[in-house]
Amino acid sequence: MKKAICLLLSCVLLLGLFAGCGSQSSGSTASTTAATAGAETTQKETAATEAAGKKHVENLVIGTTTANNTFNIVGQTDIFGRINYVNFCRANWVYEAADGSLQPFFFTSFEISEDGTTLDFTYPTTAVWSDGEKVTWDDIDFTFRFLKDTAKNTSLIHLVSVEQTGEGSGRVTFSGPDVYGWLSGTAMMQGVLPKHVWEKFEGSDEYKNYTEPDAAVGCGPYKLVSYDVDAQVSYYEAIPENDYHGEITVDSVTIKTYADQTAIMMALNAGEIDCYYAYSTPIDATLIDLIADDAVDSGESIYAGEDQITFGMTRPAGSDYQFRLAVTKAMDWNLLTDVIGGGYGEVPRAGIIPPTCNGYLDGLPQFQQDTAEAEKILDEAGYKDVNGDGFREFPDGSEMKILIVPQYSKKMDLRNRIAEVLIDNLKAVGVNAYVDQEIIVSSEIWESNIQAGNYDIAIGYTTAGVARHTSAFRYYVYEPKPGTERSASWLWGTYTDPTFNETIWRMLSAPSQEEYVSCIQWLQQEAADTLFGCALSWTSCFYPYRTDKYEGWYNRPSWGVVNDELWFTLTSK
Repeated sequence: MKKAICLLLSCVLLLGLFAGCGSQSSGSTASTTAATAGAETTQKETAATEAAGKKHVENLVIGTTTANNTFNIVGQTDIFGRINYVNFCRANWVYEAADGSLQPFFFTSFEISEDGTTLDFTYPTTAVWSDGEKVTWDDIDFTFRFLKDTAKNTSLIHLVSVEQTGEGSGRVTFSGPDVYGWLSGTAMMQGVLPKHVWEKFEGSDEYKNYTEPDAAVGCGPYKLVSYDVDAQVSYYEAIPENDYHGEITVDSVTIKTYADQTAIMMALNAGEIDCYYAYSTPIDATLIDLIADDAVDSGESIYAGEDQITFGMTRPAGSDYQFRLAVTKAMDWNLLTDVIGGGYGEVPRAGIIPPTCNGYLDGLPQFQQDTAEAEKILDEAGYKDVNGDGFREFPDGSEMKILIVPQYSKKMDLRNRIAEVLIDNLKAVGVNAYVDQEIIVSSEIWESNIQAGNYDIAIGYTTAGVARHTSAFRYYVYEPKPGTERSASWLWGTYTDPTFNETIWRMLSAPSQEEYVSCIQWLQQEAADTLFGCALSWTSCFYPYRTDKYEGWYNRPSWGVVNDELWFTLTSK
């Protein structure tokens, strides 16, 4: 018997609601001239005409490989939760634009104080929950309390107060310069919660397991109407009232789950789905050749996550800049790019982070293999084959064996293949390198060795959150934040320069976009100058989509076409 489950989330359509996204300022003067009034009328008429002329998408079909299961707007981390990261059912406070700047989403405007402790914001007073109830200040006030006290959100540890400052406006105050950090992290992945649904869970962890139909109630552009557990199909409809980010041009969305990415590619070719989406999981590059329809765009962009190496700065080889430089000259960058990206991607530049990241510093040198130069550098630095065995010794004549440690992960085959390339590259310039297999038999053993600095070259990976608060640079850090113990599992590095460490922590607690960019660009230059580590490839990622029915696609680098803006830009041809 089919276990189709239908969630009827009633939506009370409020008549006569707003056509725009903001309200008029209470400071408007009554002396508006006839000319101004006429101009405003003309603008409204033009906007109405343009809106009326948009050809709405009746039903967008998204394919995914993530299971449709339960739907919980607070605690769900699978398909529903991840979809909400692009402002689908949940109205996240802000979103990140293509240039890395933070832009309002549920917040219709916001301003950070100069000291980074206070956020003044406005919000739409006409927003509604998907069950038809009106969004009120009580919901906003409740959300901050619930996330801090019940959900134990770490970005809100220093939250001091939340206060309403007027009709449709409020203020959030922190004890330190934490506003930008909160906005650029949690605020992009969480938003306002309906008090009438979640207040019964205050002070309890039971909210995580709540799966009743109202657990999916949100005030984003869409409401969940139904889902079928057996068929793995979910269906959503737009909430026209919640157009505070612009006119919602996609009337409904269907999400279908497929067994694997090969099935996704077949569905795209057959026209069964319009695009692919899975949070932080692009289509594998080896499958792109399966595209058989000219109407399917591969959706290629440079990924924000990447494989990278870290030099062991506490060991004789890694501590020597000349050795590090020689290694980068010996490396076959084109081969590494092919191995990592399946024939796609770009040879990286110094500075570690790719161009898709916020604050990317353009103009740093691109890596290039030059084995003759590598040998020259090693010779001049005193690394010579003293005993005639074909491998170089340290300048003091002692044996030199370079320990390469690939990160223990589900992609061990790839990490080991990268290690093989590095070993071959180093052998070609007379450097003996090896992998100790006993170090990579488990995550615990690998991590203990990494944290102890037991490596000459470590191969690791940084997530797609790179250059935000999960920045690639923090994996090079050894010293913990002042006043804290060295306990964080990501403290893998051995680079102990005080200015580097200070800048890392300034970046992670930056009070503004300007301060953040200043820090991240200094770190890139430092990485280029010192070569304490480097990216191995700027990897291409693929989120394919069809182009025959719709236009207005925006392929956001790293994340694909299912993004914050899709619901407001996509139209039928």
